[in-house]
Amino acid sequence: MGDILEITTRPRHHHVFYKFTANAINFEIKAEGNAALGISNKPEQNCEFLIGIGHNNRTWIKKVRGRGVYRETIDTPNILSATEYRRFWVSWYGDIIRLGVNGNSKPIVTFSSRTAELKYVTFLALDDVRNTVHWRIEVPPYIEKTYVMRPISGGDPYWVPYDRTTDFPDNAYIGGHENENLYIIRAEHNGSLTPGKYMTSKGMGYIPWGGEANSKLTFEVLCGFNFTWIPCKSTDTIPVGAVVGGYSEDPGKEKLYIGRSKYLEHLIPGKIQPSHKVCYIPYEGREIGLDKFEILVVPDDGKRCVNKFLIPGALIDHRIVFREEEQMNMDIEHAVNFEEYAGFLNPEVDG
Repeated sequence: MGDILEITTRPRHHHVFYKFTANAINFEIKAEGNAALGISNKPEQNCEFLIGIGHNNRTWIKKVRGRGVYRETIDTPNILSATEYRRFWVSWYGDIIRLGVNGNSKPIVTFSSRTAELKYVTFLALDDVRNTVHWRIEVPPYIEKTYVMRPISGGDPYWVPYDRTTDFPDNAYIGGHENENLYIIRAEHNGSLTPGKYMTSKGMGYIPWGGEANSKLTFEVLCGFNFTWIPCKSTDTIPVGAVVGGYSEDPGKEKLYIGRSKYLEHLIPGKIQPSHKVCYIPYEGREIGLDKFEILVVPDDGKRCVNKFLIPGALIDHRIVFREEEQMNMDIEHAVNFEEYAGFLNPEVDG
């Protein structure tokens, strides 16, 4: 599960930035006055965007850097407390920054960011020198940044059985966000082994099957960290290294892969069934099929198949005819211009 980072901030303190690649975080605040978050694409003193919480009884998001200052503001009296922690979430998917409270999926304030690659967050206190802010921030375990998609020793995927009599695995993989971190699970259901999500707030797993989000108390949890997410436009070609999460209930036991899709304000993991050409996610009691999704992949740049070279996220036609034995012995680095396809090679490991 995610680690809890506890920090204290005061006005005029030097900005300390934390890098988040999951595009969303959960956090709690205890403060008598106000609190603020800065979000930026670079760890610089002047943040790209600033979120003020409880500042003069108002909460707002504003653009700081660039031409002009644009702000979205709402009245929020007593949103913070000096005696207890109050829970919030913030996300920045799809060029929109959203701030929400108390596990409510509807944000209290939104702002159109139109800025790519927001990933650095700093935690602040504004104005009054007496304003001390205590934070509890849920973060994934630290993962060293990797610049090439090569296997990382010890991080390969594995599944851990779980029920309410056992401890939830410490190294469970965070696969999405729905007002809290979501973890990837799989469970048996009507002859299938189906991937889905686990919500710690409910203590329940959910898998998409038969038009419903089926709740599960006994399931397996995906662990490890050597993963990356690849946008997938079609299930006609599954990327090399795609993580198999289970199988369908059909007689042929079709392989089910692990995917995730953006839905409303959330990023929800579920199952990809190639013959259906969609990713199914469990949400609010329903199974929802979405044709835009990402697929979970274990990086491996050395695999190929007949007449085509496959690298994670890209299918590259083999334009020169080789005899089969020549093709199988050929080094893939000689056949593919990796700079040309650099957009497919994600240098970050999602957290």
